[in-house]
Amino acid sequence: MFIGHYAIAFLLILLFPQVPIWVPLVGVAFPDFLWGFLVLLKKEEVIIDSGSPLQKSIQFKRYPYSHSLVLTNAISFAVGAILAVSLGVPLVLPVFVFASASHWALDTLVHLHDLPVLGFDGDRKVGLGLWRRGSIAFVLELALFVIFAAAFVRPLSVLLPVMAVGLVFHATNANSFIGFSRKNPFPTPNAYAGVALAGFAAMSALLYVVI
Repeated sequence: MFIGHYAIAFLLILLFPQVPIWVPLVGVAFPDFLWGFLVLLKKEEVIIDSGSPLQKSIQFKRYPYSHSLVLTNAISFAVGAILAVSLGVPLVLPVFVFASASHWALDTLVHLHDLPVLGFDGDRKVGLGLWRRGSIAFVLELALFVIFAAAFVRPLSVLLPVMAVGLVFHATNANSFIGFSRKNPFPTPNAYAGVALAGFAAMSALLYVVI
């Protein structure tokens, strides 16, 4: 999931105006930021099918630090605590941790039974596998973003730019849901991780600017 994660950020921004806007925007993307760096550092493993662009063809072999319910959110707690102390805003901690935890919860809808719960070897894996039905996953993720943006983005004057950002980034990711190309344009783990980092960084930054 990509733009759908930001739906939760919109809710947190409205509920906690005393927390800097960038905190929930970065928080909801934190697991994928962590994942991208760890793949580049060879600490987590993903296998890319160069013959298919579809998300269902990607094998997330090992990512206990970035995408487990318990271990990832222990890491996000540590990061959130540092941010809370640095900013002098105690609410930053729970907001950042909740934002990060929402990432795992939403990913369970689309991932193919590969998300670890604890983050240790032999751990239980979960995932409802909606990526197997790419067109449905594409529509549902867009609907999640649009509904939450319409309900929680304030003032309404920024709603249109927020929607535009979401639509543009969702469109750029459409190939991974529907498969317009015959081959994966990012055929190596490093290329895929780099694109994921750039995508989340760009969307977080643009939403910060327009909100």
